[in-house]
Amino acid sequence: MLERAGVNAKACEVILEGADHGPLEDPKAPPGDVRFVRSIPLPKAREDVVLAYQMNDVDLPPEHGFPVRAIVPGWYAVASIKWLQRIIVTDRPFSGYYQTLDYAFWKRDGDSAELVPLTTMQIKAEIAQPVEGEVIAANSIVRVHGAAWTGGGDITRVELSMDGGARWSDTKLIDKPIRNAWRLWGFEWHTPAAAGRTRD
Repeated sequence: MLERAGVNAKACEVILEGADHGPLEDPKAPPGDVRFVRSIPLPKAREDVVLAYQMNDVDLPPEHGFPVRAIVPGWYAVASIKWLQRIIVTDRPFSGYYQTLDYAFWKRDGDSAELVPLTTMQIKAEIAQPVEGEVIAANSIVRVHGAAWTGGGDITRVELSMDGGARWSDTKLIDKPIRNAWRLWGFEWHTPAAAGRTRD
């Protein structure tokens, strides 16, 4: 789509504007109505960003962004704008509220720090089972499983600790790595002989 539009050689970012808007209570926010708008670098937009209007051969439901949603693979979902209304190609960095104040983090460099937009997903793993607070039998084999993902590269190893990080065990990666998709893992845990609590 960008190629068909004829992007200017000076362009550097693509601004994605959603339909959701409203006033904000944050004193740092601009006054009045604020639209949900984010930008992505032009090279990223040309690489693998998708404008989705269907999911599993069915029109997107409203909660997923009907009629069109931008999908930015490998980035936090905040960049995948729902209810897409407008796309703007710009020759200067975008500095909207949801780009520079909200959904941003402090990046420190020596004594200085600046707010930087959330972009690429960091490495993360989650336990799906057992759930927090679940009671399981002592001295038994319990299957612990979950998923791990990252915004770049492949998940090649997931480790699990049951003693606050004193010892770590490799889990078994269940499926093959697929770019921009989570990877499932599992572990057969022999629970302690004595009852107690474990939270790691």
